[in-house]
Amino acid sequence: MKMLVIACRVLKNELLAVDAPGACFEFLEQGLHRTPNKMPQAIQEIIHQAGDDIDYILLGYGACGSGILGVKAGKQPVVIPRAHDCISFWLGSAEAHRKEHEKAPGTYYLNKGWIDEAKSPLGSFAEYTERYGRETAEWVISEMFKNYTRVALVDTGTYDPAVYREHARANAAFLKVDYEEIKGSLSLFKKMVGGKWSEDDFIILQPGEEVTQEIFLSLIGGGSNLPAR
Repeated sequence: MKMLVIACRVLKNELLAVDAPGACFEFLEQGLHRTPNKMPQAIQEIIHQAGDDIDYILLGYGACGSGILGVKAGKQPVVIPRAHDCISFWLGSAEAHRKEHEKAPGTYYLNKGWIDEAKSPLGSFAEYTERYGRETAEWVISEMFKNYTRVALVDTGTYDPAVYREHARANAAFLKVDYEEIKGSLSLFKKMVGGKWSEDDFIILQPGEEVTQEIFLSLIGGGSNLPAR
């Protein structure tokens, strides 16, 4: 079975760490989340270009704030994890994400991919300072992150957390919130590229079907870093 995986670049580290025989990858920049009209288009173009030798197309995206709505399966079925966003991937499932959300709903999650993409609060602050000046950036950041109470570094076992710990702690100090390290899981990644697509964990679109809001209605609870994107 040959699979084409189209995924957000923040998941690249974990996807390339799991055994994925027969899989090839296309990674898209995380910044597409900021342009909701362009993100489905970028994914759709790759789906249309998939060769006849591809049996399945896998999306390394969850609901992602409605970012993949309208994406349509072409010649091949499209497999989509039942996940809120990248956090569900890092934690191993939408259920694990829900439990963490119940424990501490105001959590900003970090890991290697997110920090490398400069998407941490400090990364956003630097970007906004350059674009709008420090005073405006401070106001934007204070509004954007006012409901967060914790920064959590997720260790998926694919990188050395010590390399990113100082930066993660600095983000917590910057936001004046608690800091915690959480053990993540590669479970969802392994199921995804291993072809273990149970109904509980995955949605499979047949050729011609498209992503709608309704297919994610079972995802109750959970949270995301989306307000900060």
